[in-house]
Amino acid sequence: MTDEIKRDVLDVAATDVPPENQPKRIERPMVSPQEGAYFLDKFLDQNADSESVDSVSESDGDAPAEKALPASPEELQGNIVSALQEIYDPEIPVNIYELGLIYSVDVAEDFSAHVTMTLTTPHCPVAESMPGEVELKVSSVEGVNGVQVDLVWEPPWDMSKMSDEARLELGLL
Repeated sequence: MTDEIKRDVLDVAATDVPPENQPKRIERPMVSPQEGAYFLDKFLDQNADSESVDSVSESDGDAPAEKALPASPEELQGNIVSALQEIYDPEIPVNIYELGLIYSVDVAEDFSAHVTMTLTTPHCPVAESMPGEVELKVSSVEGVNGVQVDLVWEPPWDMSKMSDEARLELGLL
C-alpha cells in the first residue's frame, strides 16, 4: 500500500483511546413483557382498590355511597363537556374543548355518548392518541353507557373555532 492510501484508511483497532474517552457500558435491568404486564396489572389493581375505598360511605362504613347519576341526557352532556375541558392540547396550553376541537357531544336517551372531534391538522403528533384519550375521559364520566368518538377532517379546524377564553389565554384578543 502506498502512503496516500494509508492516510485514507483509519484503523480504529490500532489507535490508543484513553480509558476516559472509551464508551461506558451501563447495565440496565431487563423486564420481560410478561413481567411488565404483571406490574401494570398490579398498578391498575392498586388504583381500583383505592377508588373503591374512596367510594365507601363515611356514615355506613359497609355500603358504597350512591353517586348521583345524571337525571337527563342534557345533564350528562354537561358533565361530559366538563370532563373534556380537563384534556389539554400538548402543544398549546388550552383545553381541547375551548380550542374548538370538539365539534359535538351528543347523548342518547340510553345515556350513550357520541363525540365528534377534529385536530388542528391531520399531521398533528397526537393524531393517533387523542381520540383514545377522549374516549377514556368520556367513558369515565359517571352515568355514561358507552362512547363513540369520531375523528373528522371536514370542516377543517381553524382559529375561528376557538372560544374567547382560548384566544385570551393565547394572547390573540
